[in-house]
Amino acid sequence: MTTTERAPGPALPFGVRRFRDQAAQLMLRMAREYGEVSRFRVGPELMHQVAGPEAIREVLHDSENYRRGRVYGGFELFFGKGLLTTDGEQWRTLRRAGQPLFRADFLHPSTPVITRAVDDLVHRWEGLAARGEPVDIVPEVMRLAFDVVTRVLCDHDLTHRADEVIPAIVHVLSAMFPGSVEQLLPAWLPGRHRRRLRATQAVLDAAVSELLAEHHRGALPADRMVGRLVAATDRDGNGLTRRRILDELKTHLLAGHETTGCGLAWTLYEIAAHPEVGDRLRADVTAVLSGRDARELTTTDLAALPYLRQVVAESLRLHPPIPMFPRQPIRDVRIGGYRIPAHSTVFVSPFTVHHDPRHWADPEAFDPGRFDPDGPGPARYTYFPFGGGQRRCIGAPLAELEIQLAVAMITARFRLRPRPGHPVDPHSLISLRPRSGLMMTIADTVGAR
Repeated sequence: MTTTERAPGPALPFGVRRFRDQAAQLMLRMAREYGEVSRFRVGPELMHQVAGPEAIREVLHDSENYRRGRVYGGFELFFGKGLLTTDGEQWRTLRRAGQPLFRADFLHPSTPVITRAVDDLVHRWEGLAARGEPVDIVPEVMRLAFDVVTRVLCDHDLTHRADEVIPAIVHVLSAMFPGSVEQLLPAWLPGRHRRRLRATQAVLDAAVSELLAEHHRGALPADRMVGRLVAATDRDGNGLTRRRILDELKTHLLAGHETTGCGLAWTLYEIAAHPEVGDRLRADVTAVLSGRDARELTTTDLAALPYLRQVVAESLRLHPPIPMFPRQPIRDVRIGGYRIPAHSTVFVSPFTVHHDPRHWADPEAFDPGRFDPDGPGPARYTYFPFGGGQRRCIGAPLAELEIQLAVAMITARFRLRPRPGHPVDPHSLISLRPRSGLMMTIADTVGAR
């Protein structure tokens, strides 16, 4: 094998629409057919997938040769120049500003904020349980995740905007990766897509503008996200512009709640599909609470619930919230002996590796025992639902804490059951969302309060 050899892959390009609809499944198939490095095209765009743990480590830990790249151009439509879309010193300035809010010494005292938000959801579901009405839990948990992220990071209630923001995110995800001729036309041309794009941008801008206005009138704590961004400076002492602050707020509040909501939705689905898992979780939570209300759960309680952490980890293995991460080499690089041309796109796919039988026995089965704390644990970069390297998702600690608390409280109160016959089909281009939602029936385990 020479270092100039092209990686193997399918001879014909994937259509853009097909890749939008089936990205994770197509990449999983390529890894099984062509190996740890594969080459493919989406329309005219040259792309590669890297699916070997050691090669993944090289890509995710190499900040000299890789940038976010063209794929993130779609993100800029809504998130501008924020943490998701910048590199270098711009990225480091934003990361430094936000990082303290995702450390244990900030998050652990925020646990009551999360449990109060989950309790609001529990109250809503009590009525559904009493009436026996099926519900799509996806918008429900997205609302919860939006509520949590705004309250924890900003100490502000934005629930009055949830009915606009939650549906807008669905359009955001669709518009990030063009799938129609109209989406590819110049931005100055009028049309239905452009009108909807502007309307969506206005909804998101209004939400974060409210936060900035509340900060300026002194209504938000200075040590939360808005205050930290207003006070942030780069290494030359320059502060962030108003536009950059709004972009970064959108990144944290909107992109952050999407990943958490997806992870929670899939975890509740797996528990519903495996009633014995829910029964064991319910017994564990009841024992740890020892008569206390579930609203009183603490991080100390979570530490005493290893099976809960196993269930969440296994769900994130099967359904990583972001199924693939793109990078763009700024110069020719070599991966696995193959030459990867500069400015092509390299995808690192947690979904592919998490479903690889070389790393996971019976990978399609839901088995929390894989994460038994007394076992060997997964090898590095065979499990990485929130990415890796210095650009590992900044919000991962909040997402994991919220999902664990929500699963414990919901499972203690309700038995969820998937609605028979409802299709469960993941759409996987940006986040791993259920394409047709997750319809559930809800049964109250303890009766009305």
